Amino acid sequence: MVRTYQHISDKELWNLLLNGNKHVLETIYKRHYDLLLNYGVKIYPDEELIKDCIQDVFVKIHTSTHLNPTQSVKSYLLKSLKNILYDRLATLKDTADIEEYTFQLRIEDSMLQKLFDKNDADFILGKKLMKAYSSLSDNQKQIIYLRYIKELSYKEIAEILDITPQSSMNLLSRTLTKLREFITDKKILSIFF
Repeated sequence: MVRTYQHISDKELWNLLLNGNKHVLETIYKRHYDLLLNYGVKIYPDEELIKDCIQDVFVKIHTSTHLNPTQSVKSYLLKSLKNILYDRLATLKDTADIEEYTFQLRIEDSMLQKLFDKNDADFILGKKLMKAYSSLSDNQKQIIYLRYIKELSYKEIAEILDITPQSSMNLLSRTLTKLREFITDKKILSIFF
């Protein structure tokens, strides 16, 4: 009889993995694949490369002889993907500089029009928000994405960005302050508060 792990929490799955149960990797993979792919293509737009890197993350976990406990499987996987992707980009001959690839949340005008199809004023506000977002640094963009779109905790964000939880709170605060300076429209700011 094949055991299913769909109803087990990430933390319990990870503990099973730490105890040698490699079968749980399939559940972890299926549960987090879309998150990893979406995050990866925001760092670097080559979907096939991101898929390869996701596979590398799970191969590395599967072949590892010493895995560490983690409080958040999600942040562990996102950080692993980011590290593997940066390593892979560093080895590509045609990649001049990893820093030229910035984290991007891509929203096309057509998507904004669908969101605000009945209200031109909201469409204009959405465009202002995207312009403000594009003025942020890479880490600021990531913290907006991870906190508000993926709803990760400050501790999980800190792990992914290699900073302390307090630094992740400070970064978000500075990011929201910068957005406030860029956009004075209260309707847009209400999205974040």
